[in-house]
Amino acid sequence: MTALHYREHAHRRDGEAAIPQVRPEVARRFLEHLASPATGCVELRVLRAAWDRRGDLHRADRISPTYQGSTLAGWYDDLDRLARHAGRLVAVSGYVTINPIRRDLLARSDNRLDRVRHTSRDDDVVALRWMYLDIDPKRPADVSSTDEELHAAVRRRDSILAGEPEMAAAALWGKSGNGAWILVRLPDDPNDSSHRSLVARTVKALARVYNDDAVVVDTATVNPSRLIGLPGTIKAKGSPRPERPWRRATFDGAGPHATG
Repeated sequence: MTALHYREHAHRRDGEAAIPQVRPEVARRFLEHLASPATGCVELRVLRAAWDRRGDLHRADRISPTYQGSTLAGWYDDLDRLARHAGRLVAVSGYVTINPIRRDLLARSDNRLDRVRHTSRDDDVVALRWMYLDIDPKRPADVSSTDEELHAAVRRRDSILAGEPEMAAAALWGKSGNGAWILVRLPDDPNDSSHRSLVARTVKALARVYNDDAVVVDTATVNPSRLIGLPGTIKAKGSPRPERPWRRATFDGAGPHATG
């Protein structure tokens, strides 16, 4: 079996949908827009994870039903290395912090994934660089979306971008695997109570405009150390059934004022 074939069908069980291949080049392209290592580092976090004999990472219960796995994290100022390490996440979700994290935390796990006791907290954020809109279809908890549910979330994302052109010009956007996301560039605002409150109020205002019975903008994504599913990696929620498969998170576009 080739490495590519192995990765695309890693730990696939009878009746399950195929698990897509991770795309580290997509992760690297996204990170180029997201992060500024001169300002702060990025945490990569993997939950309930376990390594296999090849050194690839899986959701722990895929290796043994009774194994809970570990929380793995690393703090990176080397974006190439972060993307390479993300390429080892064969069958498990990977997340990164949206805002720059204080560089002191590189000393916790320096440009490598390891088992950790502590992860980034809100007070570890150097500046508020991004406002996160997580656009999710309503569905049962702990299951992946159907194609129809995913498409509904993407249509809502596109409606928000079309309806808020000034915001769209400063945004990145993509799909989370089960829904859609938008990151809106902020001017590296101070991480203080007034600016945190402004982000929260803005997300709630957008939710009031764009939520309906099928798709919602999650208003819980406003804390500074919030994580986003890393584009190019897999969103491994529930079991990958054909009608509710695991999919890659994607990075679909950037406005002209989203970086810099």
